[in-house]
Amino acid sequence: MVTTRTVATVAGVTAIGGIIAYAAYFDYKRRNDTAFRKKLKKEKKRVERSKPAAASAGKGHSMEEIKNALQIIRDEALPSSPEAREQYFMDNVAMGEQLCARGPAFEIPAALSFYRALRVYPSPVELIMIYQKTVPDSVFEIVMEMTKLDVSAPASTAPSASATDEVVEPKAAQSPSAPQDSVVESEDESEPGKPKSGPPSETSSHDWDEVTDPGSGTASVAEKPLKEKAEGYYDKFPEPSYNVSVKQVPLNDTTIVDGKPALKNILVAKKDFAPGEVIYKERPLVMALDSDLEGKGIHCSQCFRELEGIDAIHLSNDVLSPSYCSKECQDEAASQHHDILFGKGLDTSKPQIVSEDADDLLEQATKRIAQEKIVKYTERSGKSGLLLVARFFARLVGEETKKLANPEPAVEQMYTLYDHVERLKYLEIPESEWEDQQKLLADSFKQLHAGLDEFVKEDRYGTMLGKMAYNCIGVAFGSGRDGRPESQDRPEDRERTRTPFGTAQQVGSGLYLVSAYMSHSCDPTVRPVFSKGTNELHLVAEKPIKAGDELTMAYVNVTTPAGADVMECRRERRHEIARGWRFACPCQRCADEFAELKAAPESSKVEEDAVEEDVKIEGEGAKVEDFVIRFETGEAPPVPPAPAPPVEQDTE
Repeated sequence: MVTTRTVATVAGVTAIGGIIAYAAYFDYKRRNDTAFRKKLKKEKKRVERSKPAAASAGKGHSMEEIKNALQIIRDEALPSSPEAREQYFMDNVAMGEQLCARGPAFEIPAALSFYRALRVYPSPVELIMIYQKTVPDSVFEIVMEMTKLDVSAPASTAPSASATDEVVEPKAAQSPSAPQDSVVESEDESEPGKPKSGPPSETSSHDWDEVTDPGSGTASVAEKPLKEKAEGYYDKFPEPSYNVSVKQVPLNDTTIVDGKPALKNILVAKKDFAPGEVIYKERPLVMALDSDLEGKGIHCSQCFRELEGIDAIHLSNDVLSPSYCSKECQDEAASQHHDILFGKGLDTSKPQIVSEDADDLLEQATKRIAQEKIVKYTERSGKSGLLLVARFFARLVGEETKKLANPEPAVEQMYTLYDHVERLKYLEIPESEWEDQQKLLADSFKQLHAGLDEFVKEDRYGTMLGKMAYNCIGVAFGSGRDGRPESQDRPEDRERTRTPFGTAQQVGSGLYLVSAYMSHSCDPTVRPVFSKGTNELHLVAEKPIKAGDELTMAYVNVTTPAGADVMECRRERRHEIARGWRFACPCQRCADEFAELKAAPESSKVEEDAVEEDVKIEGEGAKVEDFVIRFETGEAPPVPPAPAPPVEQDTE
């Protein structure tokens, strides 16, 4: 049975993203608003002076104290404009964090600040989940007591403000991806900004009771839509325009897990296609040029277009020294990941404050050093994994920040970026191979805003790097490039991407959410091509495809050159598959070739048997996150450890 705790796990990533969004916005204000920065410096000094007294304060608060504190909130008017509410939310979350850092004596004032923020947040259930994972338990308990008291009090004597102060007209039609929170048309005609009776935000009192009293025996308002959301993921993804769907099939005839056949997800066609037809087009979620090309001004850092003969944009003052084929690509990179990771370089479209304050200059220098370490590691290692993971987390920050700035977008997105990525397989990579990368990224995020490094903790970073290693597709134009530096790593440690031409021919790589579901075959039904000269993937049929057929691509070069030994080519590609993706290819072509080998002289057969043993792997080497497995089998998933609450931050 899926419990409320299960649903909290489903929403966990979204919750973390909300805090990340706040952090990014908070840091932007700190860097660009002189008055805001001065205010923070004063507040920090006040926090430092209060620490000794706070440390000696005892725990425990009476219900009378909480009721009195709540009465303070009830008497306060709410801001009416979206901009004012956003600032109100930011200020109160920031104050709540600072008060938490002072110690137990400030728990009720901290809870008051968090509850004020809750009153104007568009999705209160989601914010409570955020609080549950990030706010100290003692403060969270006070916030929950306040919600219960506020809801249970009579409307005439206990007015609790609503985030939707004005009358909300019913929507004529609602998108399938729109949130399912209850929106109740108000009959209260009091002045805008005045407190009203009812629960925080737009959730109805009945549903709010379900959240604050989950033991009532019915599914909570949080559980119903989130359970439907998780179970209906593959009904919505991929979108119909892709002409494909994801289907679960047995992994093979022999692998059994807990008495049941192991399953895998595959991509199948939804209609017929003739050879040469384009099935769909897809752009990458994140991308990275090969390290020997980044910063050289040869390719666009965002779309990979060749820049020869183009009036390109070169940001030579930027840590990464990226180049762009157009202002559109530059703006897209800035909004998705670059501004968060590396700053704006020579982009002067957004004003920057040049500070002469010694602390600010030191902070900027420290941040620059952390960024340079990421770039130098990428150049030295010749690998793109660190940059791909960094860009994914940065994009997550950017997307969540946009949501916070625009809580009511024109088009609602049912699933977050993490909802998509968490369902992908990953390779379990030994910590010794990525611990240095993780430290570099964590330090860079910490310089962006204290506490963000918690988001890229070891287990989370390792899993995300494994997803990039298993799912990324190499981008090659034409028949591929020549002259890519050869890796000096051991064959089993080399970075590989899925590309029919072989990783050595690519110019870069990207994570394509739909194409990631394609299995490998040495006799593929489709091939990815990049005919526009960019990293936009066009999936083209290689042979006749019927509706319901599985779509397979070649992860490695599966061609047999004229005059080459067929069995030698077979061994080479199977070695590549085993080393890069940790499975022995089960395709029909491999099986047919092995059958031919059995009729060969004994010496050849013995040699091939040795290769078969070398690449034999039990089941599949790739893994799926425990939550995804257990949710799909109907079992309650484990609750991941909550991220550590933010420590006191140096906000100067």
